[in-house]
Amino acid sequence: MNRTILCLSAVLLLSVVAPAHAGPIELIEGISGPLLQDYTAPLAHAYGAAMTSGLYHTAHAHKFLGFDVGVRVMYVLIPEAAKTFTARVLACSVNTSLGRVDTFYIDVTNAATIFGAPGADSSFRPVNGITVPPALPGGLGLSGMPFLVPQASLGLPIPGAELLIRGVPYKFQGANLLFVGVGLTEELTAIPGLKLPFNVAVQGYYQVLTIGSAVDARSYGANVHISKSLLLFAPYAGVGIDKSTMRFKYTFHFNAPDHIDPETHKLVTVPVSLPVDASYDTGVNLRAVIGVALKFGPLLVNADYNLSKYNAINAGVSLAIR
Repeated sequence: MNRTILCLSAVLLLSVVAPAHAGPIELIEGISGPLLQDYTAPLAHAYGAAMTSGLYHTAHAHKFLGFDVGVRVMYVLIPEAAKTFTARVLACSVNTSLGRVDTFYIDVTNAATIFGAPGADSSFRPVNGITVPPALPGGLGLSGMPFLVPQASLGLPIPGAELLIRGVPYKFQGANLLFVGVGLTEELTAIPGLKLPFNVAVQGYYQVLTIGSAVDARSYGANVHISKSLLLFAPYAGVGIDKSTMRFKYTFHFNAPDHIDPETHKLVTVPVSLPVDASYDTGVNLRAVIGVALKFGPLLVNADYNLSKYNAINAGVSLAIR
């Protein structure tokens, strides 16, 4: 995390301060529509991993009007393989022997995804020609994506039922983000007649994240988790499924070929602005969680490891009144 500084403010806002390279929105707006999914797919998977982390630290539900309020800090690990992709870039150049413009594709291997190495790359641009995009924008240069989320749970009048609410506005690499999520938990072992040596609960959730006006992300899923209180310790574990979708809306600017200058035989271009409106999903992901909570009266501290396509580390602190 040598490119970021995590700052926790009194109002539980997260700011990630990076070197003076482009932020996520500027980078996304520099990629053409056909390359968008491969370039941003790591962001969708990392978002899904972060949003499915920290949703629970126990399977023991609050009683009616019991509650806990606290904060979760997640750090999603970005795999090395997710930092690069092969970009098939559209190119145009002047065929001087035939006096025409040839259109073809250039495969750029090890092009940076949104989490890859920073810095625009136009080294593949042909002589007396153009490419779309004119340069690959590079990435944020991150090996992990941090999140900080305030979270609260409230016991409902149905035995074992609990409402979860989480959300916060904050900044990531200079972009305004807004996040909100809701979930519903039911402790199965709170149902009269069902006795087990540990607590068991099921949970479903839905969450929304926006990055400015350019990115709208949704995640939803369900899990089953167990826990066991052992004096001050309460180990817990769970398995679940989740799916995330991302929609991108922005204007892509590039130069399009217009004609060949008859005197210089060079390609003359005109500026073009093309609206991009695209969406895709990550597919269904499986997730396993193992962690432990420490109880100090009403104060609870927990940490867990989330194993999935993108692994994540989660830690939290809560004030709980059961």
